[in-house]
Amino acid sequence: MTRKLHRITGSVIALFLFSHLAIHLFALAGPEAHNAALKSVQWIYRSALVEPLLIAALLFQIGLGTRLALRRWREPGKSGWARLQLASGLYLAYFIFNHTGAALYTRYGAGLDTNFWWVSGPLQHPKMAWWFYPYYALAVLSVGAHLGAILHFRGKERAARVAAWGAVPVALAYWASFGGWLFPVDIHPDYRDYYDGLLAMVGLG
Repeated sequence: MTRKLHRITGSVIALFLFSHLAIHLFALAGPEAHNAALKSVQWIYRSALVEPLLIAALLFQIGLGTRLALRRWREPGKSGWARLQLASGLYLAYFIFNHTGAALYTRYGAGLDTNFWWVSGPLQHPKMAWWFYPYYALAVLSVGAHLGAILHFRGKERAARVAAWGAVPVALAYWASFGGWLFPVDIHPDYRDYYDGLLAMVGLG
């Protein structure tokens, strides 16, 4: 029953997740293009009806997925794809919990929008870039790996490899755009103050 619920909830969340990843690719065209693309869809998942349901679904999926992963981790004789599915699922649970919490705190606690400058800020900050480059990249790679494992276990080997390896250029595209490799990107003053404040809270300011 837990596995079935995990599949059902996962299918719903996947629609949001993949559209969210696709929207972030607009950052390749610059901050304005990315922010405009975000605003074109944010009215849907930020609505008073959808946002609480989405957050509840994410938390429910994290709980179910973590329970399944811990149960299956102890099973002997797992294949490489099975290990990849478990590792990517656990990282996604960690990332989604942190990312969602950070986004909600930024919007409702700090009064800042979670736009291009929010995503790019840590990649431009000298004290945060070392953590956030792999943090973002592993999230994208985990999506590809998790999808690849699902396709593999459904007998779609070629599609599985495309999904897993296809996440690599997407992660590089995020680095290149939000990291300022394609065009000059500086930390917006409001977001610099915000991140400096967060670092000061944990004694790293």
